[in-house]
Amino acid sequence: MLFASPLVPNNVQHYPRPPTYDFPDLPAADRASFWLLPISIALQQISLAIIGPLPKTSPIRTLLPAIVVPVVIGIGIQATLFSHHLTSPVVNFGYGTAAISITLQGIEILFVTPWRYEIPLSEIFKIAETPCPTINPTWRQRFDWAGACLNNPRMLNTPFEPTLLKKRREKVAGMSKGWFLVTRFARVVMIWVLIDFLLAWCRYDLWFGSVTHHMALPDTLLSGAARTVFGGAAIWMAVDSEHALCAVVCVGLFGQDHSNWPDLFGIWTEEWYTIAEFWGIAWHGLFRQRFTFLTSTTSSRILRVMIPFLLSGVLHFAGAYMQSRHGVEAMVFLVLQPIGILVQQWVIGREGVKGRGWGVKFVVWVTTMVWLITTGYVFVGAYAKGGMFDIEPIPVSFLSLLGAVEGKVWRYGGAMAHFGWY
Repeated sequence: MLFASPLVPNNVQHYPRPPTYDFPDLPAADRASFWLLPISIALQQISLAIIGPLPKTSPIRTLLPAIVVPVVIGIGIQATLFSHHLTSPVVNFGYGTAAISITLQGIEILFVTPWRYEIPLSEIFKIAETPCPTINPTWRQRFDWAGACLNNPRMLNTPFEPTLLKKRREKVAGMSKGWFLVTRFARVVMIWVLIDFLLAWCRYDLWFGSVTHHMALPDTLLSGAARTVFGGAAIWMAVDSEHALCAVVCVGLFGQDHSNWPDLFGIWTEEWYTIAEFWGIAWHGLFRQRFTFLTSTTSSRILRVMIPFLLSGVLHFAGAYMQSRHGVEAMVFLVLQPIGILVQQWVIGREGVKGRGWGVKFVVWVTTMVWLITTGYVFVGAYAKGGMFDIEPIPVSFLSLLGAVEGKVWRYGGAMAHFGWY
């Protein structure tokens, strides 16, 4: 049986797609471009290592970005558009988004940031674990500093760190190291159970498994809303659990400062009601700096709202495109968000619901959720089309162990095939 519930038929079976997610009409030569992304990363690290400790007046600081940035952009576009999706849908999505993220970061660090400051980049990006002296740095010091810049997408402990992130770091710093580890480990376990439940739903609702079958649920308003909510929840669970697990390992085993591991997503004590607050507070900010670094170049409020979502649309298009050669739906979802933000702010004011009663806050929150679910349906559908919900990312199923769902308790026997070369 699937669930011990009369709402779910007992004869439902799961029909998984093949692990390779291959498409016969794609040329085999597409797969030869895997090396482009590592080269893009290495090129940026080497460039940063050279120009970082140099003052603005250095001719190398002037000439090198003009040469490197177009090359980095070209490699990022090549890696995204012409590389065949390689292994699992999760890896494919990460590969496509990383290509765009690295490209945007290269534009910012190599081209935009140096023209705003007279001092060397190594003085702007103070990476505590990897200091880089301005005078006579060694190659290893330069390279480590460049790597630290590229591996700090949220700009922690830098002048570009968002105010919200500083508050989250202060809150985490007020916790003891032991309690921090306990709460993060508990979060990993909680999300593990939630993922287990979601996988059971996916095996029932075959639309999530991107399998065309006569047993798939009809596409109704209720089922579409549920699929959108569960699809968004899957993204949250995947990203947040990985961050929490890395925090447990890095803080517990390697002794890192736990204050450098603030929450990715907004927590219940941080209020969010509007569409803008959802994206600014509730959702994660891993790529936020990649999307907002150009907003300071314009005084137009509309452009300051539009630019981040346009760049986000490009990034998510690349991820979805690497999965299934379909990504327009993902881009449309992100491009629509600034329209919803501007309309909502026009109706309720730019201050949102500050100082308003609970009735108004509830109505605004409901309209926000309706907007996100309505526009997010095609976004989640694009992920399903690429096989994102076909993978079982947990090694052991608690629900199978308890006999609540069908399938083996040990899940990685088949899931590892998704990550094999072919």
